[in-house]
Amino acid sequence: MTQGPPTPPPLSATELRDEARDASLNIPTPNSPGPLPTNDVYQQAFPRIYDLALRNNFSAVIQYAELHDLNGVNDHSYSRLLLITPLILAYLVLDDLTAARHVLSRLPDNLLHHPLSQALTHLLASTLERKYTNTYSRAQALCILAQQPDFLDATLGKIVTSMATAFVAFASIKVSQAQIYLGFTRERLLSASSGNWQYDSATDTLHPPLRWLNTAPTAAVPSSLGTFQLVVNGLTQLEV
Repeated sequence: MTQGPPTPPPLSATELRDEARDASLNIPTPNSPGPLPTNDVYQQAFPRIYDLALRNNFSAVIQYAELHDLNGVNDHSYSRLLLITPLILAYLVLDDLTAARHVLSRLPDNLLHHPLSQALTHLLASTLERKYTNTYSRAQALCILAQQPDFLDATLGKIVTSMATAFVAFASIKVSQAQIYLGFTRERLLSASSGNWQYDSATDTLHPPLRWLNTAPTAAVPSSLGTFQLVVNGLTQLEV
């Protein structure tokens, strides 16, 4: 019997959200699947990814993680999330949402239905829709998940919190959305943000200066939830 064409991966924010909802309804999954396998290709690559992420070298995280994910021998292994999670977050930080979506589409069911992957899926869906309040709350939910005692890997948890913080810190925002979020008039917002954020008149968007991405090699993105909350509330500090 001839099989039909494979189902394409979800492409829109709505499809991503539906995929995440269906997964959570159909497959019960604990936060931790048990001990990770030792010394596989994903485990071997993770220390380098950890170092690159803490240095804020997100482009290098992408290159290194993609290479070693391609060379993995067991794509159903939960240790694969050690590469996939920083890879998706690096794409989010650099605002390459199509690539982040493609990485999620490559996951087998057992990894896609893991709570960590579901949290990333929800975060990506909100980001695609440019719903900033939802994006911030889902990024924080991801950080909280990463700090649970039964999380997949404690060191991965540190990277998740660090990179989610970077993602929020570097995310651009439409002026109209910032007005809603802060309750500022347009004039007050642009005046308050002058010198702290860059304004792109072509897209009517505020974004942090690019120099914020080019931190010194030894500087790490803040990793505590307290600092994360400060970053989330950073727009409120734009008052004159």
